[in-house]
Amino acid sequence: MFIFRWLSIVLMVLAIMLLGADLVATLEKHVLVIRSLQDVILLFSYDTKDALISNFPLQIVAVGNIILDSPGWVVLAIISFIFGIIAPSSKAVRPLPPPPPIPR
Repeated sequence: MFIFRWLSIVLMVLAIMLLGADLVATLEKHVLVIRSLQDVILLFSYDTKDALISNFPLQIVAVGNIILDSPGWVVLAIISFIFGIIAPSSKAVRPLPPPPPIPR
C-alpha cells in the first residue's frame, strides 16, 4: 500500500505542476491555455493517438481519445485521487480529547 500512497503524492505534484504551467502560459499569452494529456505526452516525442488507433478496437479508442483530449492535470489528479482512496493512511486514528469542563 505504500507504493500507492507514494504514487498518489507524486501524481498530485505532477498535476499541480501542469496546472501551474498552464496558468503561466495563460498569463504570458493573454489567452486561455489548457494543455491536453496528448500535448503533454507529445513533449516526450511519442504520439499516443497513432499507437492507440493502430493497436486497439474502436470502443477503446473512443474512450482513450476522450482521456487524451482532456486536460493533463485533471487526468493526473483523478488518478492520484483514486490511488489515495485505495491506500489509506497506516497511522492509527487517535480519539478526540474530552471536551473541557463547563464552568458553573
